[in-house]
Amino acid sequence: MKIMEVKERTPMLMEQLLAVWEDSVRATHLFLSDEEINNIKPYVPQTIEGVARLYMATKAGQPVAFMGTEKGSLEMLFIASAERGKELGK
Repeated sequence: MKIMEVKERTPMLMEQLLAVWEDSVRATHLFLSDEEINNIKPYVPQTIEGVARLYMATKAGQPVAFMGTEKGSLEMLFIASAERGKELGK
């Protein structure tokens, strides 16, 4: 597992992070319906792009988690369901 700050937010990376977001949300946000998740999903890339600092964890070169911070606050943290419970979010 490798954790790094994201310096360049490429379209391909944004697609990969969106997949991590959706997997994480479907595993943890059980209060959201499929329709609600699908309604939120188009806005997620814009939110990821807009956060001041973005960090991601990769496994075998693929993103499995990411977090965004701004002004010393954690603004987002999403972990792929297969990586939950492995202390990645600690």
